[in-house]
Amino acid sequence: MKMGKVALMSGVAAIAMTMGTQAADKAAHKADNTISAADHPLVLAQNFSQSATMSNAELAARVQALEDARAAQADRAASDRTRLSTLEQGYNSAVWAFDNGRPTFASGDGRFTLALRARMQADFAGFSQDSTHPAGFAGPSDLSSGAVMRRAYLGIEGKVYNDFAYEFRLNLGGSDGGTNATCTSTTTLATPSGGTATSTCAIGAIAPAGEGDPLLNKMVITYTGIPNWHFNVGVIEPSFMMEGTTSSANLVYMERPDLENIAADSFGAGDSRRGIEVGWNKTDALWAGDNIAFDVAFTGGKTGSAAGHGNGGDEQTQILGRAVDRFWSDGISNLQVGVSLASVLNSGTNAGGGSTALRFRERPEIRVDGTRLIDTGNIAAKTGDMIAFDIEGNWQNFYLGAEWARFSMDRQCGTIQVASNAACGASSNVIDHPYFTGWTIEGSWIITGETRTYTPAGLAETQAGFGAPVPSRPFSLAGESWGTWELTARYSDTDLNWHTNQTATTAQLAGILGGRQRIMALGVNWYLNRNVRVILDDNIVQISKGTAALPDRDSQDFNVVGLRVQFAN
Repeated sequence: MKMGKVALMSGVAAIAMTMGTQAADKAAHKADNTISAADHPLVLAQNFSQSATMSNAELAARVQALEDARAAQADRAASDRTRLSTLEQGYNSAVWAFDNGRPTFASGDGRFTLALRARMQADFAGFSQDSTHPAGFAGPSDLSSGAVMRRAYLGIEGKVYNDFAYEFRLNLGGSDGGTNATCTSTTTLATPSGGTATSTCAIGAIAPAGEGDPLLNKMVITYTGIPNWHFNVGVIEPSFMMEGTTSSANLVYMERPDLENIAADSFGAGDSRRGIEVGWNKTDALWAGDNIAFDVAFTGGKTGSAAGHGNGGDEQTQILGRAVDRFWSDGISNLQVGVSLASVLNSGTNAGGGSTALRFRERPEIRVDGTRLIDTGNIAAKTGDMIAFDIEGNWQNFYLGAEWARFSMDRQCGTIQVASNAACGASSNVIDHPYFTGWTIEGSWIITGETRTYTPAGLAETQAGFGAPVPSRPFSLAGESWGTWELTARYSDTDLNWHTNQTATTAQLAGILGGRQRIMALGVNWYLNRNVRVILDDNIVQISKGTAALPDRDSQDFNVVGLRVQFAN
């Protein structure tokens, strides 16, 4: 650079000297006008017109400006190399920490993370039933007490390139205590005392334990690059209904209310669902403190199920959604309303042809014994719909929630022909629309003073939902602290009966006697710390079920005490 500067300055001096000589020549030979333009090579070497000559000072200024520009460019290049080196070093420097007892690894720039997740729920249950029943009783008389590993989750979650999140989760646990290999489609249940032999274990009779839970519980990729939006694809768990927005690690009771489990099973919600999902939420959208959120999902069957796959088959498909508004909050207390809707677009077709059916059923809000005490049986229906309304909130350390739902299906004609019913031109035509309802109300009081947490935004089912309290004084004998204690109560009523007095004729199908289940649940929750928890529930169950002629034949009341020990991070 120094040599170039010397050369440039020498050129400038030569030009200046030549210009001085030229001026003197012009003064001495003012009358000589015969010199041609070709005899003035120094003029052609100039970078400016003859009419706009430039002074030495101006040339020096331009040279200095060029030098300054080159120096600034060199400085920027050096700065870019430094920044790139810093980014590379930060990218390669992993940072790890424990978040809520969860090992978390992150790149130095924070754009990549990976967290290890685990959840263990060990359930124990004891059933107390009457040993005697009325003549003809055909319900279950000895539900099994015992234990089951309700959930045993192992998984990872995190983000890549800041705008993409992922979660992968396996479930090594399950429901119902495992497979009941002794109950097949041809097994006849024992003859009750004073009665006749009941039906077999086939559909419509007493459902045995054993469907278990899919091993692949969740495998989802989420895009979060658009503010307030998230887009999920893979094996998902849609945000749906009131307690469906609460993680299973944060449930108030051992199980969600029966109406929510019916909705999840039959209308495409719950975990292990193949599907896609779009969610949006915004806090302070309309006024300070409110939170509006909605979620829409298109789902198929559950992982681990081959139903509908094969030549001639089609997988079940559903569309479902939820919209909520937390319309009031003071930062600690919250109040929100929500609505959930779902539609079965196709209940599925078995391989080889033949439509499958819709079926609504549920256990007594505990999974150690998988017997469904209310059950519509398989009903020939390709489509169905449901709607649910809920309101929930907390006032400091008190929580209260309520929900109502209505389920319906479009029952097909089957064997009824046009001669008997004009609507039945084909067996697949719809003849009627059976519907069923359920409702629940629940509450809790955290006697140690903590509050249930509220999550306004989330990438999965926990969007706009309530979570567990965070113990202010974790359990420690050395510190004489006892964690957080919560008293709970819930009442649920689900009715799967429809037109129970309607009998089958050549023009109509019979009514549906799925039964009615009412449960009063009382419980105590002990949160030893953020990761370890104990749940004790006492479910007082009343079943009303029978036949059209004997509507209370299989009715019974019983009690079941459940205990859960849980670890979750």
